[in-house]
Amino acid sequence: MKRLIRETEKPSFPAQCRVLAGAAVLWALLAAGAQLLLPAEKTALPEGAALAWAALRICLVTPLAEELAFRGGALYLLQPLGGAGAVVVQAVLFAALHGSWTARAYGLGMGLIFGWAARKAKSVWPGSALHIINNCLVFATRLAERGMG
Repeated sequence: MKRLIRETEKPSFPAQCRVLAGAAVLWALLAAGAQLLLPAEKTALPEGAALAWAALRICLVTPLAEELAFRGGALYLLQPLGGAGAVVVQAVLFAALHGSWTARAYGLGMGLIFGWAARKAKSVWPGSALHIINNCLVFATRLAERGMG
């Protein structure tokens, strides 16, 4: 049987991105499951025009701002800790900004994935794309849970 990857070769960047995208989807599914355990009033969504603005903020503005701040700024500033140390510390800081303990645990996992992607690509854009996809999936899940999707 032909080997796809030799033991001395690293997986290609597109292959690594597919793994990260899969991990982001898995984390989103886990978060959606956790949402079922929280009371509905804790995760209420706005209606009407406010819903459109919330979607824009949650799905685009916030992920881009967070990626620029954490993977563009903090990750770079933390490089004296070493690559892995910088990724872990920026992920902990990223998680700390998210509200509940469930959101913090989820944020830690996503911060590690986004940080790894930024470090591997030497760019904030792959992590930004994953972050946008993640936030859109979580937002769509919350809409569907309320019969709005």
